[in-house]
Amino acid sequence: MATAQTPPTLANPEDWPEPTDEQVELVRRVLAPLVHQVRAERAEQQSAARGENST
Repeated sequence: MATAQTPPTLANPEDWPEPTDEQVELVRRVLAPLVHQVRAERAEQQSAARGENST
């Protein structure tokens, strides 16, 4: 009889297995566009703030 493995809980992340290379790649591909967008927005805000301060 097979026993069901209990999934890790949020309270015990140290018990989680290391992610596979495929999982890491998936997360990178999903998050990369968002990271690029946020960085571009932040750069625009910083540029605008510098422009406002110089007048």
